[in-house]
Amino acid sequence: MPQHSRPHALPPLPLRRSVLACALLLAAQQTQATQQQAPAADAAIDQVTVVGSRARNRTVYDSAVPIDRFGAREVENALASGELGAALQNLAPSINFPRIESSGASDSVRGVQLRGLAPDQVLVLINGKRRHASAVLDTESSFAGTVPVDINAIPPGAIDHIEILRDGAGAQYGSDAVAGVINIVLKNARSGGSASLGYGANHTDFKPTNETKTDGQTKTTSADYGVPLGDAGFLRFGFDTRSRAPTQRAGFSDAGWTSWNSTPADLALDGKVVFKSGDSHQNNNYLFYNALLPLADGVDAYSFATVNQRKSDGSAYFRYPGDPSNVAALYPAGYRPVTKGDMSDVSVVAGARFARAGWNWDVSARHGANLFRYDLDHSANASLGAQSPTSFHLADFDFRQNALNADLTRELDLGLGAPLNLALGAEYMHETYRSSPGDAASYAAGPVTDAPPGAQAGPGLRPQDAFDGGRSIRSVYADAETDVTSRLLLGAAARYSHYSDFGSASTGKLSARYKLSESFLLRGSLSNSFRAPALVQTGFRFSTLNFNSDGSGLQTASLLPASDPLARSFGAEALKPEKSTNLSLGLAWRPQRNTSFTLDAYRIRIRDRITRTSDLQSDAATAYLAGIGRGDIQSVAYLANLLDTSTTGVDAVLNHDLAIAGGKLDLNAALNLNKTRLDRVRQGSAALAAIDPSLTLLTDTSLYRIRHASPTSKLVLSADWQAARWSVLARATRFGPLKDFSYDSEAPLDDGVHAQSFGAVWSVDLEAQVKLNKQLTLAVGGDNLLDRYPERVRQTNNATYGGALPYNFINPIGVNGAYFYGRLRYTF
Repeated sequence: MPQHSRPHALPPLPLRRSVLACALLLAAQQTQATQQQAPAADAAIDQVTVVGSRARNRTVYDSAVPIDRFGAREVENALASGELGAALQNLAPSINFPRIESSGASDSVRGVQLRGLAPDQVLVLINGKRRHASAVLDTESSFAGTVPVDINAIPPGAIDHIEILRDGAGAQYGSDAVAGVINIVLKNARSGGSASLGYGANHTDFKPTNETKTDGQTKTTSADYGVPLGDAGFLRFGFDTRSRAPTQRAGFSDAGWTSWNSTPADLALDGKVVFKSGDSHQNNNYLFYNALLPLADGVDAYSFATVNQRKSDGSAYFRYPGDPSNVAALYPAGYRPVTKGDMSDVSVVAGARFARAGWNWDVSARHGANLFRYDLDHSANASLGAQSPTSFHLADFDFRQNALNADLTRELDLGLGAPLNLALGAEYMHETYRSSPGDAASYAAGPVTDAPPGAQAGPGLRPQDAFDGGRSIRSVYADAETDVTSRLLLGAAARYSHYSDFGSASTGKLSARYKLSESFLLRGSLSNSFRAPALVQTGFRFSTLNFNSDGSGLQTASLLPASDPLARSFGAEALKPEKSTNLSLGLAWRPQRNTSFTLDAYRIRIRDRITRTSDLQSDAATAYLAGIGRGDIQSVAYLANLLDTSTTGVDAVLNHDLAIAGGKLDLNAALNLNKTRLDRVRQGSAALAAIDPSLTLLTDTSLYRIRHASPTSKLVLSADWQAARWSVLARATRFGPLKDFSYDSEAPLDDGVHAQSFGAVWSVDLEAQVKLNKQLTLAVGGDNLLDRYPERVRQTNNATYGGALPYNFINPIGVNGAYFYGRLRYTF
């Protein structure tokens, strides 16, 4: 399905206004703080952080790189819908959580993006240990071709706090840490527990159909409990469940262009809602534990694990009664196929920490697995006629990652006045990826020759297209940091990695922090990262039904690995690793204990960026495919190193707390501005020109989307007041303007593409909590309380895909409208 993207021009005036707004807010808060002294409790900026530095006592404030830390209360308040990805978007302006609508497998697996980059360019850690990625390639979002970590597979009720390192960290933590690192720390209290019940639903005024809708009903439960082990150990364990009903945000259809031949039965559906867009139906079940067991001789054994089992339904496009893809005997009124995802995700880590020969050792093993079963219901293989099944198994995808690693740290006295914090480490990692075919009917070409073969919304994976591969990665690193003087902190890191399939790479990082005073410091870093193609990227293949290049109809498009002979005939070459450099400069200012301000500018250059080609489709391409016996598909796409990009931006964060009205008020303003520029685009090859010299690997519309893949600005303002019994949280988020290409041939031209501009949109969230007694707390609230949507897509010349998508759904605010909820929490 077509997607919309954004990194457009970032004019200097909005940047100056936004920074000025933060400065004015800071001045106003300082004046207010002089009237009433804040409590002495440490702010998040004083908390020790795991990421960014391996020094044991490094805090968020005195780190050489920008770090956000969000505590248990902040995370819980952001988890209204139960989705961790949505919570991260609510908390951090540098994070967006794109919501794909009506897109098959992407309804089941979603990643987050940091600083406007792709979801697989951010590294996710759990308790400081690498998290495995998904088994499913993102085929249809703004970042098609990426393999993200499924952030929603992490139990939300297991989280103690979250740290976000907003800086390139490949030399410190390995591949994928291009934009930064998200570290999720699990609960570790030795005793006590909690249980909660939640219920919420979307209630919205949906203007495209003039309806007041209540849908998306979500039920959540969670519980966790701690058991002491010995004098200092613990076992913390728990479960979560989340059940979500679907939402429907499609508009009235226009059969005149979406049907194949506009039969009377097709045209009779004009003005009715036959498509589906919005959130899928989904059921999640989670388990987790986090344990520490002190052993003899100062040895601590530890282990933690998470499990997620998810079933979800997605939606494909409606097949009209008169369309060749329909079997009238099965579906006389047409049908809309339902894709079904069944995902199992497991992560287990076990290790030991001990001191030997002056070194602190951390030795561990981990196993991560993500299995995705892809099925289809309410569909048909029209080439089989009335004998076609209506349910199909399309494919299985299985990714596994096993690793052994050792980390050593110590402090060395080199006579510099402060110890040198030295860390050394080594890791061996083995990955496997396997795809298994669907059932025979899902890809069969039956006796009805004038109907398309294969299951609609498929076809299934053929046996000859299955993949079974693996690779090994060996890495060693060194990380050093020291206070050269009482004011100057210097850090350096280096890593060497060898991939059995992509060779070797060396990466490094230099960082510095200089205190002009105890309340004002400057910081900066320079690093490079190496990101080898994910194993899934080298072996994933699938076919989908998609709009053709001008949006006038649907076609079967095959996404192939670059190694596939058919892809090679269209010009594919072996994938190369992505290489990046990251420069960050910033400041941190704490004029008083309860006020802090940070400002960080960054520039991230990525070479040989991997992306999905456009669907290579034309009359000549179709003739070529038919000539080699592949008439079952009309276009080809594959992954390739097509882009060099530069992303520049600014992060500004202002925090202030004060005592007021018998409680504590935490105020926060956080801003992200970013812009992505295309430095180089690789557009063709001799092989592609031999098929059709007019074809390019990326169309103008595809390039337009790549340049505009995410909002160039995001502002989060929040106020959290806490008293002994009551608390209130208010949050306002401004998602910046977007531009997207339009299928409306009368839309204004921008860079040679018919496009539509979409203005900024605000989302306001509000939550109130009351302690009914010492142990029982009731919370009620609303997300997007004012029921805001992105701007409507142009209503002329079929720009809404036949009514299926009346709103520009790429905007991170989503298209579900207001969400209201209640939550009851019991602690014991």
